[in-house]
Amino acid sequence: MKELYNRLIQLQELYFAKDEHSVSGNGNNLKLLDKSITSLLKKLPDEEADFFQELQECTPPAIAPVVGETCYGCGIDLPVSLCADLLHLDKLYHCPNCARYLYPYQGEKLTINDDLLRTRLPRLGIDRFSSKKLMIPNLQADTKEGVITELGTLIAEQFYHNDPAILINTALEREAITSTALEHGLAFPHVRGIDAGSLTVALGLKKKGLKCGAPKNGLTKIFFFIVIPISSSAFYLTLLAGLIQSLSTVETRKTLLSCKTQDELWETLKKLTKVHIL
Repeated sequence: MKELYNRLIQLQELYFAKDEHSVSGNGNNLKLLDKSITSLLKKLPDEEADFFQELQECTPPAIAPVVGETCYGCGIDLPVSLCADLLHLDKLYHCPNCARYLYPYQGEKLTINDDLLRTRLPRLGIDRFSSKKLMIPNLQADTKEGVITELGTLIAEQFYHNDPAILINTALEREAITSTALEHGLAFPHVRGIDAGSLTVALGLKKKGLKCGAPKNGLTKIFFFIVIPISSSAFYLTLLAGLIQSLSTVETRKTLLSCKTQDELWETLKKLTKVHIL
């Protein structure tokens, strides 16, 4: 039964990845993701495959974590007995309110303790999700894994999270499903489903570029590392679209890549995103 749960969770991640690539407009990756989704659906019992697809079409996501005693699909408080039974994973469980598949969230809490992100008012645009302290104008790493480690460690340090490996390993697991590197030198490694306080973005530049699985074997130079709380999964796609639109031209990307200091990178990011991220 645990294997079945793992397949359902992996299938949901593939659907999330498909949504992300739909935003970027990358048709080739969409075809590969559709193929992977079809292959995994065939490994499920027919009844479960049909119901998963029905949920995904009507009220995505089709499977939701239970944090504490709350269904993070619809927000309802679940019976204590159901939450206790769910830990055994001896059968498939559904939310009595939204009918989503349920699984027990077993990740760590990412406690947001950054005063700039929590208390500074007014906060508009990208300022709602990031700060100067989360900018790296010159990444030191020379591999995708190293970049993810560098950015994940920065977020953990700034938010006083004592185990950056949770962020780093989860982001690498997501990359193993399909690369988050898109066209135009952009990549969006991320951690989804953390029981965190707010959607959080760190930005790092690798000006010479890295091979990270981008379309047409292109180099990736601009890395956005994003922590996506369970409660912000849907809004993440809006943020992703805003970042892609903000850097859709050669000129805007050159402007960003020309930044040499943390201050300059932060001020430039705010300027470039002010139209598309409100």
